[in-house]
Amino acid sequence: MLKVIGGEFRGRNLYSVPGEDTRPPLARVRAAVANVLVEYIDDARILDLFAGTGSYSIELLSRGASFATCIDKSPKAVEIIRKNVSSLGLTGRLRVICGDSIRLIGTMDNGMENYRIVIVAPPYFAGLDKAAMDLLGKSRLVEPAGIVVLQQHKKEPHAEAYGNLRLRKTYAYGETKISTYLVSQQVQ
Repeated sequence: MLKVIGGEFRGRNLYSVPGEDTRPPLARVRAAVANVLVEYIDDARILDLFAGTGSYSIELLSRGASFATCIDKSPKAVEIIRKNVSSLGLTGRLRVICGDSIRLIGTMDNGMENYRIVIVAPPYFAGLDKAAMDLLGKSRLVEPAGIVVLQQHKKEPHAEAYGNLRLRKTYAYGETKISTYLVSQQVQ
């Protein structure tokens, strides 16, 4: 059973998507990511691409983030995120969009909304990690003082930079690799 690890909703159960198509991050990975993001969470707006169950966003909302947008193209995943939002009383704090994360990066990049935390956790070995990061590196979706978290399989390559995003640090948790990127201060 998937549970919220810390904060306001600690110990609460989360619904998960049945089957093998959606893999929620392990509890220890979610906890580690929340710890890495501790200085960014308070009152943050989150963009969660390839959101699956929405567990990353829910974990961060539980720890003090103010708002999250979760995007997933699977109607089953979107239904599960909505169930989690309803069961935790997060209506108004979490927006769910059923759509292609890659396409929506371009659509959302109009300068009207930006996010302090962006999570990119696509299916492994599908090339969506690089596509999403390349687009985010050219977009205005990440606040100038924001951070991007890229979740990949440990054998997938990651770059030192994607456009104006520069690698901060990479962490390994079993088969999962987490890389964090900051907006380059030279590029505005």
